[in-house]
Amino acid sequence: MRLSRAFIGSLTTVVVTAQYNTTQPTACAELASALFERVFFPEAPTYNASISSYPFIQLRLHPNCIVRPSSAKDVSVALGVLQHNNRTRFAVKGGGHNANAGFNNVDNGVTIDMQSLKGVEIARGDGVVRVGAGALSQDAYDAAEKRNLTVLAGRIGVVGVAGFVTGGGVNFLSPQYGWACDAVVNFEVVLASGDIVNANATSNSDLYAALKGGQNNFGIVTRFDLKAYPATNLWGGRIVYAPTAATDLLTAFTKFKTPKSFDPYIAGWVTIRYNHSAALYNPVAIMWHTKPELKPGGLEEITEVKPQITNGMVEAPISEHTRNASRQVVATPRRTIWATTSFHVNPTIVHKVHALWKGLVPEICETYADASPSAELTFQALPSQPKTGAAPNSLGFSSTDTPEKDMVFLQIVFTFDGSEATEGLERGLKNLIEVVEELTQDEGVYHPYKYLNFAAWFQDPLGSYGKDQKKKLKEVARKYDPKGVFQKQVSGGFKLL
Repeated sequence: MRLSRAFIGSLTTVVVTAQYNTTQPTACAELASALFERVFFPEAPTYNASISSYPFIQLRLHPNCIVRPSSAKDVSVALGVLQHNNRTRFAVKGGGHNANAGFNNVDNGVTIDMQSLKGVEIARGDGVVRVGAGALSQDAYDAAEKRNLTVLAGRIGVVGVAGFVTGGGVNFLSPQYGWACDAVVNFEVVLASGDIVNANATSNSDLYAALKGGQNNFGIVTRFDLKAYPATNLWGGRIVYAPTAATDLLTAFTKFKTPKSFDPYIAGWVTIRYNHSAALYNPVAIMWHTKPELKPGGLEEITEVKPQITNGMVEAPISEHTRNASRQVVATPRRTIWATTSFHVNPTIVHKVHALWKGLVPEICETYADASPSAELTFQALPSQPKTGAAPNSLGFSSTDTPEKDMVFLQIVFTFDGSEATEGLERGLKNLIEVVEELTQDEGVYHPYKYLNFAAWFQDPLGSYGKDQKKKLKEVARKYDPKGVFQKQVSGGFKLL
């Protein structure tokens, strides 16, 4: 259950050079004719602004042109042109935060950048916040809070609503209210046919369920109608501990994640970070209490772990917490890869996973020391499932499952400079996931679920929902996209067919 020196030393590296045509291929020329003011080529400032808006360097690919639709009708027109040129690969960018290169941008193709569809509308009295597919989570929070409301969006402000929600979505309030996708009242969707439809509990209900976890396999969502909740302050933030606190922090987190300790008002995660250049491990807790008047409550053991280097726990509106988190992400853009797995908690498994990772990651990083790699191991909780009688999602849990009480999902991350290290670190990442899953299987705590928004390109999150659920998703894809446009022409994402 370890990576040998021979294996690590054999990891090869490949230099990937982004290239693109500076000519105007047929699809881009036709798009420019049909959507004149909405199509941008590499020499345009808008094109370059779109490319530089991706938070991770590996996502900054170079399409032949970028389409910036301003309405669902524009998206429909663009899909018609792209299907007419059926060899044209295309990608769709919401917030652009998914770390898999090619999932939200494309070389030598067309990227549909939804940034101009970022409006947030709050209708009086109906308890719904209508969010455009190009909106970032920060946009949604800022607009909703002006009406003393909030929504289930990302916990980092720069995360796009579209990918976050269609991948499931874990929010501050998820322990209490569940997955973000289950707070969607209605999706406005442009199908491959060009038709603009609504998907909700009573209209296109099969598509409604499929979009809650099935992401980009069925159409392009142009608007999300989200259930609104009363705005609330959170008490929480980031605590950075001294390296000697790691064992105590993981013990406190393990106790927090036992069923008898479940608290629907506490959310967050703990991370062990490894800085290879300094050969230093830093334990970090990023936790929130959604009822500040009850603090610290179930967070007491975690917040009392010592020694602490910094403690940023504050009471503030959700929008302030997400804005602060965004500063950490956008401060210094680098290359990032990540993968995920899930397991049930027992008294020792978190410590064993940490020990396994800690024993392997320095050697992987040393192999690619020129790229200045760092690594993270993050444990966090899953949301609850909708109960019997509620509209279903596609994530594969039953209405009687309680993953919020005794399961965690793990995120393993490498952050680095230089594309030449990508392939080798991806192989290291894949093998770390494999040995962790071997360990959790041996311990009898393994769970197949893989959170789509944290999954690596080499993983199969849709398959992790179970055979029956994946079969349903395939049926929905064939029904709403019979020509397979989103299976064949869309360059990235986790495919069904």
